[in-house]
Amino acid sequence: MLRPGNAGCNTASDHIESTKLDMAQLPRRLRHGRQTGILTNSYGGTYEFVAWLAKHGQWLSYSVGVTMTDAIHHAVLKVPDPAWTPAVELDGEIRDGAGPPNSRATVEPLTLTVQAQSR
Repeated sequence: MLRPGNAGCNTASDHIESTKLDMAQLPRRLRHGRQTGILTNSYGGTYEFVAWLAKHGQWLSYSVGVTMTDAIHHAVLKVPDPAWTPAVELDGEIRDGAGPPNSRATVEPLTLTVQAQSR
């Protein structure tokens, strides 16, 4: 994607624009729907980009990595177990060790992947 020479890199607008361009290359039936997954690391973990991914009517599945800080770790531990959805591998199997966190868990690796689906 070509941008003006003074444009910032890894901005939310870059992520939105590149995702739109990527999706435009997909067959029309895959451009919207939960079978279409968007994956980003912590550079894409901005409020603006995640809000765009979660926008009503897009129905996209997405996974956003974020840096795990002590504050995030403690906030995650407050989420009740019934609110968690297990992580699922591409073959549909539940990923080993991907259940709800517990207070004995260590903060390893240093990123947390947030997986969700827009509605």
